[in-house]
Amino acid sequence: MKEYRVVVLGHWRAMQTDQVVDDADVMIHRCRGLGDLAAAVHCSRANWIMVGYDYDDSDIQRVVMAAKAMREDVGLVLLGPRHDWRRCERWLKRGCRVYLEHTIDVPRAIAAIKAAQTLDINVMDHVFSRMLCDRVAGPAPHLTRREREVLELLRKGLRNKEIADVMHVTVNTVEYHMRHLLSKFSARSRLEVVERATALGLA
Repeated sequence: MKEYRVVVLGHWRAMQTDQVVDDADVMIHRCRGLGDLAAAVHCSRANWIMVGYDYDDSDIQRVVMAAKAMREDVGLVLLGPRHDWRRCERWLKRGCRVYLEHTIDVPRAIAAIKAAQTLDINVMDHVFSRMLCDRVAGPAPHLTRREREVLELLRKGLRNKEIADVMHVTVNTVEYHMRHLLSKFSARSRLEVVERATALGLA
């Protein structure tokens, strides 16, 4: 019998609909939806449920209740977008055992589940752990009104020239504000500015 038996609900791009992973001591297969979950848990004797990032909190709660009605000790794995540390923190407090970025591949997901089960620990993707560490590292920096505007446009993926056009300022002015943002967030790149601002609740 497989030691790790996982039922997947919702979107996980690493594993397509109806795909089955059958490898050594691991069996992973998809469940079509919440209505089929009880039967899937029963038939596969699943000890893990993985829920995609397209399920909201109320859906996840229904999944947990349905799964635990069939098997009390079933573990919960959640997938989430890399900037949603709030969801990660919320569900780890609610009993989620493994929280991973939604782009994770199958081998890394299996390794995380094995670690959680073997070592009896909770596992969090490094993306979220870094954000949570940044969040508690200290107080949020004070940003000027212009720096907040630049940060918001940066979060939307705009380049310096595009930000300058939107704000009706020169590119040099945007670069000036960008240097201040990099310094205030102790960041080495634009992406780190956005990640740290998000972790601190500023973006």
